[in-house]
Amino acid sequence: MGIPRYIEQVKKKYGVTSDYTLAKKLKVSQPEANWFRRGKKVPNTAVCIRIANLLEKNPVELLLVAQRDKAPTGEKEHWEMALTAVDVLINVPEHPRYIPQKVQDIGHDLRQLESQMLSYEGNIAYTEMDRILRTTESSVDSIIERWNVWKREGPLFPNYLMASKFAIKRGVKIRRLFIFTKDQLTKEEKIAEALQVLNDQKLVGVSTFFAFREELGQTLTFQRLAAEYKKQGVKGQINSALFDNEIILFSRSYVEHALGDDGATPPITMIDQLHISWDEDHVRDLNPRALFETRYVIEYKAERSLRARLNRRRKGHS
Repeated sequence: MGIPRYIEQVKKKYGVTSDYTLAKKLKVSQPEANWFRRGKKVPNTAVCIRIANLLEKNPVELLLVAQRDKAPTGEKEHWEMALTAVDVLINVPEHPRYIPQKVQDIGHDLRQLESQMLSYEGNIAYTEMDRILRTTESSVDSIIERWNVWKREGPLFPNYLMASKFAIKRGVKIRRLFIFTKDQLTKEEKIAEALQVLNDQKLVGVSTFFAFREELGQTLTFQRLAAEYKKQGVKGQINSALFDNEIILFSRSYVEHALGDDGATPPITMIDQLHISWDEDHVRDLNPRALFETRYVIEYKAERSLRARLNRRRKGHS
């Protein structure tokens, strides 16, 4: 079931009838060819790759089979699981028509794992966000432009807010930067909503910051960050969080969902697609920490923090 099976495939494909001819094909000694054929010896990496090329197979498949053949009896099952995963990854087509949906889903998930980025849609996105926060060990840094998802009727309230509270009790340091626009805070009703969001965060122990999009957008730091998120397909505002400086999470798009059928209740904003990545390049390029050092970011102490800044902006515009 291991390497000898592939040796037989080589012999059949190329009409090999002796160990001498097999050795020439594999570029090894005749005794080695005999040992490989009988399963008495496992080929090294170079020979595995050579066999894979002869059979036009993915070299990873042969390398895993070789590792399984060499492993002690108690460890073979682990290599078998890895081989099964790779087999699905290699052989499930991008757009299958005649295979079970479950196999298609497994192939899709494995391709995501290979790219070091997972994608979630709908309610499961919020569940996964909550799970990651509950397992975070040291820090969370996030930037929030779609701050209305944190309102009392928003999808992140109260579950994710409470998960933040429990994380802080475990010693996790959480910083959140809420970014407002000039148009959002022109009416007292919207100012009250913004204050409610900021106060809820501060109440559970989150180190809360705010900034205005028009000012922050002037900085090279924000411009560079916005460009990086745009490369990842983020549409509109940025909602992103960095966990333990190892996992980056960001919302790619949003949809509006009605709360009732009567049309009287305003719709709420929900995440349509959420991406989670542990790729080192993503963690580096999408890291929101640098924004906290810009001069336009203000720590929220109390209501007067926001109102004073609003008054200053109004006077500046007038």
